Amino acid sequence: MIARIVFIFMAAMLTSLAMATEVKVLKWQQLQPDNPALRKTITSMSQEQKSRLMRAIQQLELKQQLEGNKVKPANLTAADLALLKEDIKDLKPLIVEIESFEKKRVSEMIPSLQGQVIELSGYLLPLNLKGKLVTEFLLVPVIGACIHVPAPPPNQMVVVQYPAGFPQGDLFAPITVQGKVTLKSTKANLALADGAADVEVGYQMLASEVRAYKATQ
Repeated sequence: MIARIVFIFMAAMLTSLAMATEVKVLKWQQLQPDNPALRKTITSMSQEQKSRLMRAIQQLELKQQLEGNKVKPANLTAADLALLKEDIKDLKPLIVEIESFEKKRVSEMIPSLQGQVIELSGYLLPLNLKGKLVTEFLLVPVIGACIHVPAPPPNQMVVVQYPAGFPQGDLFAPITVQGKVTLKSTKANLALADGAADVEVGYQMLASEVRAYKATQ
């Protein structure tokens, strides 16, 4: 009887341990805040309503450019003038909500990811090498991020520590990384063809596995 109780207890412990180390397979957008209500509002709009919303955003941007002297009144086209005359004031509250969320979306991390074991696929940008092995790298969602275009937001980059090392190869070949995530703002110094650049990164990971990416069916 006691042996059975011990067996059940140990089985429960092993199950709990397995659950605690369960790997979450994530997509990059899951590293950013979401606003389901706002998303639902926009996706439920008709095509005509979406077009009107886009014109309202363009009108606001054009007014800001005029106020900042980035566009001269004399250079306005007939289409610009027609856009400025359009009455779309009723959409201003929605635009303010969109702008507020966009600032949050590109700047904030997801607190619940702290200490989670995740799997994420992307592209490797080497930070530190040990011989021909990459032991620290920046994981980014798109090819060539940070090299010839503005860097992705901090919550779309992960500094990965991988002491075992991953063979340095084709930077255009995607990889899959598995490991424990830490929310920690840091700067990564990238050595580029034309110099070096510091980029702000919001996530770090101690990787337990790095492998070549394989698409799932």
